Amino acid sequence: MAIFSVAARTLIHLGAELITSDEVAINELIKNAFDAESPRVKIDIHIPVSHSIIDESIQKIDQARSAAELGTTISEVREDINAIINLGQSSKAQRLLSELVPGLTRDRAKKVLESLNWISIEDTGCGMDAETLESVFLAIGTTSRLQTHTSDDLGRKILGNKGIGRLAMMRLGDCANVTSWTKDSQAHEIQFDWRLFDDPTKEINDITLDIKQTKIPLSAPSGTVITISALKSHWTEEKVRSKLVSDFLRRLQNPFSKLEDRDPSEEKKSEKQKKPSGFPIDVHINGGARIPIEGMKKVLTDLVQADIELQFDPDGVKGSAPGILRTTLIDYQRGNEPEVTIRTVEELTHSLMTTMDALRKIGPIKATIRWFNRDRLRQQATLHGNWKAAKAELDLWSGGIAIYRDGFRVGFSGQSTGEDWLGLDSSALKRGGFAVNRIQTVGALEISRAENPCLIDRSNREGLIESPEANLVREMLTKFAIDELRRYIGHEGQEEKKAKLDDIVESAPATIRARVLQAEQGLTEIRSKVSVDVQGSVQSIANHLHFIKNEVTRFEEASKLASERREDILELAGVGTVMSGVLHELTRTTGHTRQLMNKLSKDESPQTKALLGKLDAEIKAINTRLRQLDPLTPSGRHRKEVFDLAALLNTIVEGYAARFERHKVKCELFISGESELRPVEIKMVRGFVSLAIENLITNSIYWVQQGAKPGRTERRISIELDPESRTLTIRDNGPGISPADKNRIFTAGFSLRPRGQGLGLFIAAEVATYHEAKLVLDSPDDDGRFRGFVLELPKE
Repeated sequence: MAIFSVAARTLIHLGAELITSDEVAINELIKNAFDAESPRVKIDIHIPVSHSIIDESIQKIDQARSAAELGTTISEVREDINAIINLGQSSKAQRLLSELVPGLTRDRAKKVLESLNWISIEDTGCGMDAETLESVFLAIGTTSRLQTHTSDDLGRKILGNKGIGRLAMMRLGDCANVTSWTKDSQAHEIQFDWRLFDDPTKEINDITLDIKQTKIPLSAPSGTVITISALKSHWTEEKVRSKLVSDFLRRLQNPFSKLEDRDPSEEKKSEKQKKPSGFPIDVHINGGARIPIEGMKKVLTDLVQADIELQFDPDGVKGSAPGILRTTLIDYQRGNEPEVTIRTVEELTHSLMTTMDALRKIGPIKATIRWFNRDRLRQQATLHGNWKAAKAELDLWSGGIAIYRDGFRVGFSGQSTGEDWLGLDSSALKRGGFAVNRIQTVGALEISRAENPCLIDRSNREGLIESPEANLVREMLTKFAIDELRRYIGHEGQEEKKAKLDDIVESAPATIRARVLQAEQGLTEIRSKVSVDVQGSVQSIANHLHFIKNEVTRFEEASKLASERREDILELAGVGTVMSGVLHELTRTTGHTRQLMNKLSKDESPQTKALLGKLDAEIKAINTRLRQLDPLTPSGRHRKEVFDLAALLNTIVEGYAARFERHKVKCELFISGESELRPVEIKMVRGFVSLAIENLITNSIYWVQQGAKPGRTERRISIELDPESRTLTIRDNGPGISPADKNRIFTAGFSLRPRGQGLGLFIAAEVATYHEAKLVLDSPDDDGRFRGFVLELPKE
């Protein structure tokens, strides 16, 4: 029977792949300490001698050719080091140097020099006895923590579960000592020299490690001390303070945490009497005073523009019944009241195109996103004389949304130089504006191992493994937090609105032409197979398709002439909306053409002829819609004229007849409550009015398909023109608009439709504004939801 054999070098490669930096290595050892239920972790970095001097000294000892020369070299090295270090800073360094005397072997002398600089990680957790050291600590990938979510004494969440944290030792140095003890037991130690594992001739089982009894190094009932020497990196005080503490450990903590970082030595009560406050990591250099690990500094928090907080709980967000998602937007610059929005199960499942079961698999999450306008920040900070400090602080914390599992950052998430896991920058680039991107946002997504088991860290701890749950979280944050923040910030700006319309205008024409070509090819085959009595219908369809091709070209020309004025944005909107609508209809029509060909290859039944007639009617309806928007083309845009609005409404409704029938929607048109039509003249831009009405009708058609108002079954849309009050009201009996959305429903980009552009209602409102009129929500129904729009017409 064959079994796998594992080369000893595999361990080194595994550590190098999974532990990607010194900071990540220290973070892994910190996690191990907290998992052992330690209230705090102490990191002491001893660097009494520069790394280069130790390297030079070892090189001199290696070059000694005889025992006499070796003895002389050892004495010289000791004198040189004695002359440059302060032995009072380290009793251990003093003891080691006293051992550096002539007569030592070459290997022993090098060992002493390698031990002069070291890193220690101390905790007062539960510790390990000899059996645990062997069966757990020395077992890579052990599952000892995998089934444990919370530590016994402190109630702290278990941070590690892969059993790879101990590999962090080999990242930091070639040698390590692990000393551990439990309550009422002896301390035991293991000595590691990772260079032994680099022998290509050895398998991992060929290298044995001794577990020995030793003295307890700390005055604590239990704990673990890891000492790492033969350091691989050039550690300096500057590196510890700036790179480890300022750049990494500060970012390890959630910037929105309410804890204050305080030195535990200032606490009057002992650790046993109360839980420690502040960030529970203590960093020292050469045994000196603790280095503070600050949160976001006041120089930056005083200049924040806006925060948006998102809370999601599949079991219901507290205080938000019956909602499962709540967002709170706070504008610090304008001083407005916070905007609180509650989302129901129905809204989330529909908008995210998912199920409640899928949402439950996510578990409760919380996210906070803080936005800074860098230009405004520079102006304000320069005024106060602290721009340099404010910029440095924003550069540190910005980078998008960092992921915090049980209070500790996952890898380098939320860092501008790291992976853009949420796609903030790509989204900003696509939108053509950079109001909300990684360099202007600081964010925190809070998850836990216990409550979010399907959100799993990658093996290298630098993000989340791709999964349906992770994708849903990404969509949720984007749609209900990022897009909402972007909408709020940019609702006065035209660039982002125009960029959305550009996307449609640029992509739709080519696709439409491809669809028309498909339909024309299908008609060529149909013409050869049908009888003379239906040739007229085939020719009619061909004529309509030719018209569509010409109109697409004309709309493209119109879009090229659009600039940034409101009327030109409306023109662009008209082009884009028509393109999008035509594309939707042609997609169906092309499918019908193929269906018709299949039927004609078998028979020419009355049903087949009826289908041909239906196809002709549908394409004719598309052309009706195109003709109503003809004034948007370059020859006639922006011209106000007197026309019969009732006749226009009737034509539009007729153009939607096939769509109403297909979706089983009953649409009724009234003039002052009566179904009989009579002329109602207005003076407006005909094409713009058509555009607004089409968008309102399309919006109603979509939502009545999603469900009816409680107690109703049929799908209804009513359009009422009131000449006396000069209003046009369009209502439906769909699910309605939540009161939470009444102030954002007309802003560009806001949509609860999956993959919705958020342009239809915005365009309709722009049409009203262009004519110095208004588009408003009608009064709510008895359930508090809004189901009607009122377009105020210009006064005569």
